[in-house]
Amino acid sequence: METVEREFLGQTFSYKTEVDSDGKALWTKEIDHNFSKWIYQLRNQNRELFKVQYSLSSNSYEVLEKLKELIGVYDDSLLVRAITITFINFIDTREGRPILNQLAQYKESGDLEMLMDGERLKKSLYFSPVGMRDIEAYSNLTGFKRSKVIQNALYSVLLISINEDQEIKRFWEDLILEQITTIAKAA
Repeated sequence: METVEREFLGQTFSYKTEVDSDGKALWTKEIDHNFSKWIYQLRNQNRELFKVQYSLSSNSYEVLEKLKELIGVYDDSLLVRAITITFINFIDTREGRPILNQLAQYKESGDLEMLMDGERLKKSLYFSPVGMRDIEAYSNLTGFKRSKVIQNALYSVLLISINEDQEIKRFWEDLILEQITTIAKAA
């Protein structure tokens, strides 16, 4: 057994586990449980670690406002958190990849530029420990900063929401809208 350290939000989590000859540490259910508990304690000690600042355009904010009305959620931060988690866990996955590939073609249609036009609005929001864990994992996987993770998720979902392509529209109505609504209502 060796002591291994894992960084999360600039803080260090230490645990004992088996390490192979390549230096890869075993991650068990018990270690995961202790890590989750440690993250909650970390949030209780310093909530600011779970805050992410991002920006979006005023045009995107108008689309977000319409989405708030459609879903019946009137808190910006709640909806942006739901969109971000939905993007990470349901859209940018193997099942959602065909839609993302198709959407990439539509980004050149001018819709993305329209969404990105307008005044830059600076926003911030707090994630739960579980949500921040998803953000950090996605950030590490993609190399994006946390703010870029949120912006990428937000612009992608907003672009899906305004797209008229039948396949994307069906994906939006059947899967994404339902997931965002469920997550937003559960928060």
